[in-house]
Amino acid sequence: MAKPKLTGAYSQMQKDMGSRIRWARQLVEPNRAAFARWLQVDRTTLHKIEDGDRAPSVFLVAELSHKLRVSTDYIILGTLRGVDGELAAKLLDAHPELRGHNRTDDPVSNDNGSNSRPGDEGRLLSRLPPFLQSFSRDDFTWWPEAFFCP
Repeated sequence: MAKPKLTGAYSQMQKDMGSRIRWARQLVEPNRAAFARWLQVDRTTLHKIEDGDRAPSVFLVAELSHKLRVSTDYIILGTLRGVDGELAAKLLDAHPELRGHNRTDDPVSNDNGSNSRPGDEGRLLSRLPPFLQSFSRDDFTWWPEAFFCP
């Protein structure tokens, strides 16, 4: 039995992740087949991920972030925080739409010692799938603080 198609937000998120992976891969290794061999995945798997037809596993996202010198936040959310400086500049030059996802100001420490910015929780929680948006920050007390900082 075939898997059901993803709906709206999920399929768009998958396509966006695939585009960001492709953009970084083209700067690091223009040859998709060679990069797939380096990752030890089939080239058609990488092709489907880059086209947004298939979601990468969490393990592949971690491997991609390491090989491409980008952060997992870049792959998943499109932020350039944690991306290699030269690569980040090239990505911004080639894909100006990445500018809207990035904040250049430094995080400020709030009264509980965390590095979140005022208003971050609502903005970041709105990026989550709809079934997770109803949760409050208190529901995620066991999650690392970095999850809430772009």
